[in-house]
Amino acid sequence: MGPPVNEFIQEPLGAFHFASAIVALIFGAIVLSNPKGTAKHKRLGYIYFASMLALNLSAIPITNMTGSIGLFHLFVVMSLPTTLAALYFPLFGRTNPNWKMHHFTCMFWSYVGLIAASIAEGMVRLPILLVTDRTAADRALEASSGFWLAVLAFAVVTGIAELLFRRYRRHFFGGSTTANSNPGVT
Repeated sequence: MGPPVNEFIQEPLGAFHFASAIVALIFGAIVLSNPKGTAKHKRLGYIYFASMLALNLSAIPITNMTGSIGLFHLFVVMSLPTTLAALYFPLFGRTNPNWKMHHFTCMFWSYVGLIAASIAEGMVRLPILLVTDRTAADRALEASSGFWLAVLAFAVVTGIAELLFRRYRRHFFGGSTTANSNPGVT
């Protein structure tokens, strides 16, 4: 079944994955909370993008929870295209009149996915990390329970994020989904 879960962070790839997640969480929050279109926004956005790319790519070979590709790898399938699309629009998609909204939408949901995945990972892994003298069956049951709690947390995070997204969209785009409604936002 692979190495024990409590070795996740001690492995070089796990440590790199974890560090990438922390960097993405920090820089994503800064990018979302600061003015858009500035040189600082772009610079910090590239750091967020690079950390998300590293996070997603390093997640693919990590299989120490189940010993094989698992449900958490589904986050990569959702996150990687969203993150790539987020950078595509400002670099190559400016001919689309809605490119700013598409960029914002992809970046926002990329960050929400990161938060949801972080909560899910914590709920599934942390109880297992805290106590190591249980049987494999106990750990499997706790991981399963943690999974369903993570699904619930994901639903709550997504619901809250949708409300915030609507607020941000009104703030930046005046409720419109086109970039033309606020030409100063990039």
